[in-house]
Order: sequence, then structure tokens, then C-alpha cells
Amino acid sequence: MLTDETIQEVTQSVLEQGRLSKAEVRETWGLGEVEYAELQSALLRKGTSIQSGPPRTGGFEAKPRRGTVIDDSQGDQICVLAAWEQQARDRLEALLSKPQLERISGVLQLAIRQVRKHQTGIDRVANKPEMAAAVVLQHGVDLFCDSDVRSMVAVACKVKHPKKWLPGKAAAVEFVQATGFPAELAGVPAGEKQPDFEYLEPRFSLRRLEDFQLEVKDKLSTTLNHSGAHAIVTLPTGAGKTRVAVESVGDWLTKRHESQPQEEGGAVLWLAHTEELCEQAYACFKQVWEASSHVCSLHLIRFWGQYTQDLSKHQFDLRHFLRCPSVLISTPHRMANILAVHSREGDAVVDDLKRAIGVLIIDEAHRAAAPSYRSIISELKMNEHAVSVAGLTATPFRMEYLGDDPEEGTRELRAIFGRLIEPERTLGCNPRHTLQKIGVLAEPKFEDIDTTTKIRLPNTIDLDSFTEEDIERLDRILAKKTDIAQRRLTILDRLLPIAADERNAILYFGPSVNDAECMTYLLRSRGIAAAVISGNTRIGSRRRIIDDFKRGASRVLCNCEVLTTGFDAPQVTHVVMARPTVSRVLYEQILGRGLRGPKFGGTETCVVLNCIDTYPGEHPPLGYESFRRVWEEEVSCRDLFNGEVAARESLELMLQTN
Repeated sequence: MLTDETIQEVTQSVLEQGRLSKAEVRETWGLGEVEYAELQSALLRKGTSIQSGPPRTGGFEAKPRRGTVIDDSQGDQICVLAAWEQQARDRLEALLSKPQLERISGVLQLAIRQVRKHQTGIDRVANKPEMAAAVVLQHGVDLFCDSDVRSMVAVACKVKHPKKWLPGKAAAVEFVQATGFPAELAGVPAGEKQPDFEYLEPRFSLRRLEDFQLEVKDKLSTTLNHSGAHAIVTLPTGAGKTRVAVESVGDWLTKRHESQPQEEGGAVLWLAHTEELCEQAYACFKQVWEASSHVCSLHLIRFWGQYTQDLSKHQFDLRHFLRCPSVLISTPHRMANILAVHSREGDAVVDDLKRAIGVLIIDEAHRAAAPSYRSIISELKMNEHAVSVAGLTATPFRMEYLGDDPEEGTRELRAIFGRLIEPERTLGCNPRHTLQKIGVLAEPKFEDIDTTTKIRLPNTIDLDSFTEEDIERLDRILAKKTDIAQRRLTILDRLLPIAADERNAILYFGPSVNDAECMTYLLRSRGIAAAVISGNTRIGSRRRIIDDFKRGASRVLCNCEVLTTGFDAPQVTHVVMARPTVSRVLYEQILGRGLRGPKFGGTETCVVLNCIDTYPGEHPPLGYESFRRVWEEEVSCRDLFNGEVAARESLELMLQTN
């Protein structure tokens, strides 16, 4: 039955977020068709501030509404990080009308307007300088990647605009010059395309691994040297899993090609689920090889995204390289597609790959039970030679909340990898605590922010039978219900004095892109140097923003979920967990962004600000709650990973022995 509370919540969310589709409304509030029809009648009646959404998506959107108007000389004073931002804002303000700026600032100006209403009680419309600043904040140097912005500016300046925007290219530079914008808005070029593969020669000795890393390396090397062996390596985020794995691979390749040159099964396939993680692995291989004198020469192959796409073109090169010491770095999506190809050229490449691969390394291996990974492992098992499989993860568990059997997902991982590799001899049963003591990891200091936000979960969620799909669905629901102005303001009040201290470097994880952008605007309007990254931020621009954060040009870096993996800024002092999640894995990934210790260039401590909401009635454990329980109980990874299965196996072995 539809309640007044639900009607109020949906109304508030639509007014603050600008638009909600029918699917989002039904999922977030657990509505059936009858209840949704009742909601439509309630929200779309005459005199309300909400109208129907677009025909394809349905749902609701906020009606354009009047409000208190102020002079353009008044309003928020936005802190800028560079002169070009101020110039871009001033130029947009001069060229475009208020309705145009309102259109391209979109949801962000609605969110900012709602914040002001909560602060002052007055529904004030943003003025032109504020809206222009919001547009620049949203897009950064990629302002003209937005075709609407490009078109409006071109018409205002009476010039033609490029139909396709290629940052850094001649047409982009000419357009920026013709329209009077700063040169930075020609965009950050993607950079010269890197080669598909490289040949690496060893050079000089590398700094010695730490004792705990050497222990893990020895165990992993033993696994790789036994054909067909499986294992998963676990070290906390920031403890050097990639470096350890790369050195183990180096030892395996060198030994293999000294004893069995030109034989099948002498290549390594490294899988990482994002292109950024692939590039990081590639860089680590280059660093290790070019700084070592005891490894074999290596062919390092980029096999993701735009690289090595034409299989027929690269067929003969690949055939040659894969007979020599070689590492092929790819994504599971790309490899699963390649292995499923049935073209003449594709079949030949697939056959070559299968025959060549002797070791499979899976980064972020807690994902390895997904269908794409399973299909790759199954295909490689069909080889005549056995393939060794090793996983790398800080969180060797998954699907933590499966009702009566919360260990089922973890047992799936154990079925894939067989055994766990961790540095028990050097770090003991509580590796995290030991790594903190020796300065490899920062010690987390947990603080709470009471958001005063009351979140009701839809009654369609069955907490007694909670699947992985339910975890993802509930995270989406929580994101929608916490993307509200009052919660943002409460967090902002706590964040301002921390951000005012120039010694601090703060990572902010918000529930949505809209929230991250709005928080960035609010921080800047109070004189704090802040920046934002979203999934729409181009790779080149993202690197520039991250570099600014690392060197202290911005003090707060806001995002939704972009920086959970593949991000490294050792000097992070605070992590703000404004994004509620029921996934302990995701929570640990986020927390790990701030846990690099002084020995690895990080900090002694990292303050974790958990944003605490109120949940009437029963709710599944949130990520921070589960993490704290594990932390306080000092449970080792082996206990988490093996659980009851290991106990049963030990009992069976004991009975057999007797």
C-alpha cells in the first residue's frame, strides 16, 4: 500500500535530483504497478511541482520553477584552482543567456538550489556567475566535449564548431582560439598511442622486497612451478601484491625458458578488470624488468581496449612472441570475447593463445567467480598442458550476506583457487596489525558523522535470502535515498574544518556523481580547493586532476566510485565514506585508498569518516559495520577464507590417518 511517507520521499528525491525514471522509482521504493499508478496520481495532480518524465524512461521530473532572484554581482564566491577556470567562467557568463546556462548546468544547479533552501529557507535561483562556475566545475578542461556547450558557444560567437571533439587536435585548438576561451579548454590530448607490445631487456638491481613480500613471493613461485596448481594471494591494499606477483612471474619465466625453451605453455596471461589496472600492471612489469639483472628478456603485450585489436594483422607477430618469454595483459571481457571468436583469423589466434599460456594471473581475484572469468579458466583447462592459476586480492571473500549461508560465495572462490597464500611466518595471524606496526600500512582512525538521515528500506527486500544481485540493488537504493541536500550539509559542516587544514589530503566518496559534484561546488564556495572526477572524465583529464591532488593543488578530491581501485595517492590523510554500501569488499577497497603507510610513502594514520544513517527496523550489515567487527576480532584472512571447509578437511584427514 502506498503511504504518505513514500510520496514525500519520492517528491523530495525528484526535486533534489531533477529526474527519476520509472524503473528507479519502482526499485528504490519497492512499488508494484498498482502502487506506482497511485503515486502518479498523487504526484501529477494539478498544482504540484512535479511532471511526467520523458516517454521512453517514464518516471517524474521537477518542473521549472521560479524563485527569488539576486543580482549577478551577489551570490557564491567560487574558489578556483587555476586562472583558466576563472577565465572560462567569465567567458561563459558573457556569451550565454541565463536559460542556456541553466540548461547545461542541469541537475547540479538544482542540487545547489536545494542546499540553499535548506540553509536559508529561501528558494533562490542561481545567478549567471554561479551557473557558469558550476558548468566549468562539472566539465573541467573537457568543457567542449559536451556538444550542447560547444553548439551554444559557436552560435554566440558566430563561428563553426567541430562536429566531433578531438581534444588537443588542431580543430579543437582553433575553436578555442576563435571563441576567446583559455587554451586549456582545447583539451588534454589522449597522448601518443603506446605500442601494442614491447621488448624489455634487464638492466640493474632493484631494491629488495620486504621480508613479508619475500615470503609471499616464495609461496607463489612454488605454486607457479607446479603445473596446474591454483592459489590466491592476499595482502592488504598498499602492501605490494602487484610487485610481488610480477617478480614471481619473472622467476617463473626465466626458469621455464632456460629449461624448456620454445615449448608450449611458456607465456603468462594477466587479467585485470579495468584498463587503468591493466596499464598499472604493464608499468609494474616495465619497472621490474628494466631495473633487474637476473630475469630473462621479455615481450610485454598490451591486449586491452584499443591495443592489438586487429587479430589477423597481429597473428604472426603474436605467434612469434608467444613462443618466447612473454606476458599478455588483458581484461576478462576482452579475453572472454577473443576465446569465443569463430572467424578464420580469430580461431588461429585463439589456438595460439591457448597453446602458449602456462600461467594465468587474476588481479582483484574476488571477482573470479563471475561468468567471464569462469569461461576463460574453463577454456584454458582444455589445453593439453596444465595451466597454473593465481589470484591477487586484498579481500578473498565475496557475497557476504547470503542469508543462511554467508560463506557460500567465499567457498566458490576457494573452489577456484584451492588454497590461500599469505605471509603467516613473517606477519603472524593478524597481518594488518603487523604491517601497521612496521609502517607499511597506515593505522585507520574511525570517526562517525551522524547524518540524521532516516532511510527506510523497501519491504520487497528479503533479508533472509540475500543474493549478490540484491547487494548491488540495495546499494543503488541507498545511493538514491542519500543523495539529498540536508545530508550533504551535515557532512559539509564536519568536513570544512578538516579541509581548512593545509596539511590534510581528503578523498570523498559520495553516493552519486551529482552528490560528488555538488559537494565540490559547496567546498569551493567556502574557499576550499576541491576537484571532482566521474566516470565521464576522460583518462587524460583524470590523470591531470589526480596529479593536482597529489601535489596539493586541490585539498579534497570528490568522486562516487571511480577511485575505488587503480588509484594511488599515498599522502591521503582522510577518507570520507559518504557512500553507503552493504558490500564489505567495496568498503575495504575504498578504505584501502588511504592506508598506505610511511614505509611506502604514505601516512602513519588515516582518519576514516563513516557517515552514519538511521535505519528503522532490520537491515543487512553495512560495509563499515562488517569491517569493524573483523578488525576488532582480529580475524586472520585464512580464517575468513577457509572457514568451516578447512575444519572439515582437517577432520577428514585426521580420521584417515587414524
